[in-house]
Amino acid sequence: MAEPERAARELAEGLLEHPIAVALVADGGRPLVAGSVAGDPPRARVAWIDPAGPGIVARVACPPGRPSRWRPVVATTVRLNAPGDQHDRVLAARLAPEAVALRPLLAAEGEEPVVAPGDDGLVLVRLPDEGALVAVDALDAHLEPVGRLVRAGISDLQTDGGTVSGRLGATHGMGAGIGHGRWAAGLPEAAFEAGYEPWLPAWMPPGMAMGDPRIEPDVSYPAAPPALIVAWTGEAGERVLLRQAPAPLASPDSGGRGAREVDVGGAAGVLRGRGLVTLIWETPERAFGVQVRGMAGGEETALRVARSVSPENLGPPAEPG
Repeated sequence: MAEPERAARELAEGLLEHPIAVALVADGGRPLVAGSVAGDPPRARVAWIDPAGPGIVARVACPPGRPSRWRPVVATTVRLNAPGDQHDRVLAARLAPEAVALRPLLAAEGEEPVVAPGDDGLVLVRLPDEGALVAVDALDAHLEPVGRLVRAGISDLQTDGGTVSGRLGATHGMGAGIGHGRWAAGLPEAAFEAGYEPWLPAWMPPGMAMGDPRIEPDVSYPAAPPALIVAWTGEAGERVLLRQAPAPLASPDSGGRGAREVDVGGAAGVLRGRGLVTLIWETPERAFGVQVRGMAGGEETALRVARSVSPENLGPPAEPG
């Protein structure tokens, strides 16, 4: 670590009173930038500091995100527009262990930088004021991409030092219904296209018929394995939908208003809704979402279906109900 970066990090740690993973020195009238990682699920934190005083200009906590083998980078752009003509634009990203550096791809002339992570896999990169960020590539030791996060999945925040606003990146949507994708002819074909076997429930409410499986690519990570969706429908329009993808999710479900935590076979799940019920949970290998529509006792149905999902069950329930 160069001496200016070391001094910037020590100054930031003294003012913020917590460890700093990486720091950018004050440059061209722009404040010092300090980054750290905290929380569970973890989130990157960005702080701007004026070395000449009065100290901390602004602090922003990015949306929680977890990089992994399948989705090796999570990222947020943060723009500072503070009083006193203090402006800056920074990319805050975290890399999975499979990646040794990242490269932001900008809709602007010039060569994109290749930047190695600091502690906790955190990367801070100053971006030009103008020029859209198109994507972020995670790179291996040969500087070859091992995964790409496209614009849809990059959160975009801005702060004036007092308030924070912006746009969240596209999330996993595990509890959503059927979206953009394609139908597969059957479960073997779906497993071949997705690259993994679907785990299915051993229990389903009586009178439900299984439809064709569906393959839906991740809108944020084009190279990641797609989600696999199977839906069961009843004669009166009832539907139970099961969505799954390799875990962990890059954007974990954080609950929120109207949600409650439930146990799904030893895993923590997030259950929400009344008429339209969704339940999202993760195992070390898979992330799941169940959606129940058009039936009484939707929460109980969602829980019973979810608790019957097993890696030993690779086919539809033999005897529904």
